Amino acid sequence: MKKIKEIYENRISTWAKYSGYRIVQRYGKEHIAPEENAVLLWYDPVEKEETLIADVLNTGKAIANAESREKITAVALDFVSKYGLLGWMPSLPVNPYFYLESKVLLPENEYFLFSSDTKDTEKYMEQFQVEPNGEKLLGVWQEQGRSPIYDLVFSKNYCEPVDWIIPFLQEMFEHFRTKEMLEDHRYEPWEKMILRKRIESFYHPGVPYVLRYDPVPGACWVFDSLKMVAETACIVALGQEENPVAICKHCGKYFYREDVRSAYCSHRCRNQYHVYQSRKRKRMEEND
Repeated sequence: MKKIKEIYENRISTWAKYSGYRIVQRYGKEHIAPEENAVLLWYDPVEKEETLIADVLNTGKAIANAESREKITAVALDFVSKYGLLGWMPSLPVNPYFYLESKVLLPENEYFLFSSDTKDTEKYMEQFQVEPNGEKLLGVWQEQGRSPIYDLVFSKNYCEPVDWIIPFLQEMFEHFRTKEMLEDHRYEPWEKMILRKRIESFYHPGVPYVLRYDPVPGACWVFDSLKMVAETACIVALGQEENPVAICKHCGKYFYREDVRSAYCSHRCRNQYHVYQSRKRKRMEEND
């Protein structure tokens, strides 16, 4: 089965997360930011793509099934605590060097709207700061192939709106659920046509690249955000004929399977399923 770690072997995908996150209020809305005493941790989300896909889908499913705003916020906070913030600020602008320009070019999006003030670069960047302080971008992350804007993205002063994180995770889940519905024979042809349109409406800008000379010129793929890693991993998994993502027959959670015949997310779930089935048969025999 295809994996993005194989497709994009030569890549820049190191991401930052903190040891703890909290909810803060910005512009009258809930944002997620690192805790004040949190410790910075580094990892490569591409190397964790199997668990990342499963967690994205299970979090999206939990959000869709949540009965209260408090529960939805808690689920989103749990995901960020495990993987870090999505990286909305560097991933949204059409002009990649927006931090050097006076205006930021932003695409239309169904989740949120931008005001004319927001399109001022300084105002745009302030949206993602716990305490706007006019800090200078030093570009210390350029050694890792990152632009100076990641000085802010990987700092404790960076935050993202809960209302942007929630629909992204839910959308990934909805695409997989739509594919499951397309494979269900109970749906009429006209209903499946609508479902196909739902999947085809998804837009992914693609992974940008830079040229590096090491030891000869070659493309190096740059994942500008955790959001891009998650999207790419889900798209690659979604587009395979033999679906590497399945729902556990026992616990009902999504999991990434190396063997397409696997029906359980763990040995524990497989054993529990057979124990419960054995007990069920025994009760039926006793009632006969």
